[in-house]
Amino acid sequence: MNFFSFILIFIVVFVLQPEKGVHCESYNAMYKNYIERVVSHIYSQIISYRKQDSNNTMDIDEAVQPNSKMLNFRQKYSYIIGIINFKYLEILRKFLYLIKLILNKGQKFYEENVLNNFILSIQIFERFLKNSKTMIENLYNAMKFLSYIDTRFLFSEGFIPHPIIDAIDFIHQFVLEISLETNSFDLNKSPYEISEKKFENLTVFHTDASKRVEFYFQNCYFMDIILAKDLENIKITGLPLDLNSKVSELHNEFFNKIVEVWYKNLGFEEFLNPKKAEFIPPIDPDTIQNDGIEALNIIRKESGWEKMNHISIVYFGKQFCVDQIINDEVSMINFRIKKEHVSQLLRCRFTEIMKNYRTLLSAMLNMCNKNAINYYHNCLTKLFSSFVKSKKMLEDLHEALVTLNKSSIWSVNYNSKSSLHKVFEWIAEFLSLLENNDFSLNNIDDNEMEVIEKLLVNFKNNLAFFITQLTSELSQCNFWCHIEDTFKNVKYYTNYFRNQGNLSINSNPEFSIQIMLNACNFFESFCESVSKSCYEDLGFEKLSHCKNKELDSRLL
Repeated sequence: MNFFSFILIFIVVFVLQPEKGVHCESYNAMYKNYIERVVSHIYSQIISYRKQDSNNTMDIDEAVQPNSKMLNFRQKYSYIIGIINFKYLEILRKFLYLIKLILNKGQKFYEENVLNNFILSIQIFERFLKNSKTMIENLYNAMKFLSYIDTRFLFSEGFIPHPIIDAIDFIHQFVLEISLETNSFDLNKSPYEISEKKFENLTVFHTDASKRVEFYFQNCYFMDIILAKDLENIKITGLPLDLNSKVSELHNEFFNKIVEVWYKNLGFEEFLNPKKAEFIPPIDPDTIQNDGIEALNIIRKESGWEKMNHISIVYFGKQFCVDQIINDEVSMINFRIKKEHVSQLLRCRFTEIMKNYRTLLSAMLNMCNKNAINYYHNCLTKLFSSFVKSKKMLEDLHEALVTLNKSSIWSVNYNSKSSLHKVFEWIAEFLSLLENNDFSLNNIDDNEMEVIEKLLVNFKNNLAFFITQLTSELSQCNFWCHIEDTFKNVKYYTNYFRNQGNLSINSNPEFSIQIMLNACNFFESFCESVSKSCYEDLGFEKLSHCKNKELDSRLL
C-alpha cells in the first residue's frame, strides 16, 4: 500500500509541477508578446516618419534605416528608446530655447525699467507655460509608459537603454505648478514686485532645466547615423517675439504638432487608455490584480516610506529612489513593474532591519560574555527579556509579509530580486524559537541556572544559523540595494553601551548592570520604531480586503 501511495504522489508531483512552470512561462510569453506589439507599432511609425522626410534621398534612407526583418526584439526595443530619448530631449531643447527668448525680452525691459512691458512679458511667459502644459504632460506620460515596461522579464542582463524621464519630470513638475498656481504671492506687494519675484523664479527654473536637459543630451547613447536628418515636422524656426496674438498661435501650433506626431501618432494615447485587445496588458492568472492595485494605492500614500529615503534599488541596471517607486498611481498599465519595485524596496528595507536586529542581539550577547563575569546569568536574563519583547516587532513584520503576499504585491519567486521569502523564513524561525522556548523566565530561582544555559544554547544556535544565512544574503544584496548605512557594527554598539553615561568596565556591579539595561532599552526602542514605521505607518492594517485571501502554499 505504501509503495502504491508513493507512486501516486510521484505521478501527481511529476505531472502537476511542470504545469505551474508552464503557467508562469505562458504569462511571461503573453507579456512579451504584448510589449512586442507596442514596440513594433512605435517602430513602424518612426520608420514612416523617416520615409516622409522628403529631404532624405532614397540612398541615404536605405543605408541608414534599419531593416525591421533583420532586427530582433532587443534591437528594435533599443532602437525606439534611443530615438525617443533623443527626439524628446531635442523637443525640450527647443522648448527651453523659446523660454530663453521670452526671458531675454523680459530682461531687456527690466534693465530699461520699462515696467509695463516687463510685467506684460512675465504674463506672456506664464501664459506660454500654461499653454505648453498639454504637450509637456503628454511627453511625460509617454516616457512614464516606456518606464513601466518590465525589461527584466524581457531580456537577459546586458546593456538596454532606459527612457530618460528625469529631465522631463523636472520640467513637468514646474509647468504643473504654474498651471495650478492661483496667487501665492504677497498681495501687499506691487504688480512690479510680484513680477520681479516671478521673473527670478522663472530664470532659476530655466537654468536648472537647461542643465538637466543638456546633461542627458550629451550622454544620450545611440548611433548618430540613425538620426542623420532631423524630422521636418518638429523643426520650428523663426518664432517672433512681438507682443501680439500671432505669437501665441505659433506657440500653440508648435505644441499641437509635437503632441500629434510624438505622442498620438506613436500610439501612446492608445497604450495608456487601451481599447484594442492587442494593446491591453495581460493579467497574471496567479495574481488577483485588482486587489494588488488597490493595496498598492493604499500603502504608497502612507508616511512610513519616508523612513526608507536612505535606500534605493537597482532594477535592471537603473537606480530608483523611494519617490520614483511610490509617487505614481498604480493601474493595470504599471502594476507588474510597480509590485516588483515595491517588493524589492521592502526586501532591502526588511533585510536592513534584520541585519540591525542581528547586530544589537550580538552586541548584547557579547557584553554578557565579556563584561558580566560576576552577574552572567542575570545579564542573560535581561537579554532574554528584551528578546521576548522583540516578538511584537517580528509579528508585525510577519503580518506585513503575509499581507503583501495575500494582496498579490509580492509573489514568491526564489530567483527574483524582489522575492521576500528569505526575510519571511528568518522572521518565522525567530518566532518559532520564541514560541517553543520560555525566554521570559518570570519565576526562575538560583537552582534553575541550567534552564538559562539550555535556552542560551538554543538562542546561540538559532542566531548563528541566521547570521550565516544573512551573511550570504548581504554578499548579494549590494547588487540590487543601495543603502546609506547609518547603523554601526557590533563592536561600535558594545562600546557605545559600555561608555554610555561614563560607565567604565571596572565599575561596580550596579553600574555594570546599568550598561546592560542601557543596551536593552536601546534594543527595545529599536523594535518599537520598526513596528511603527514598517507596519503601522505603511498602512498594512488598512488592507482588510486582502486578509481573507489565501497565502502562497510555499509560505505555510
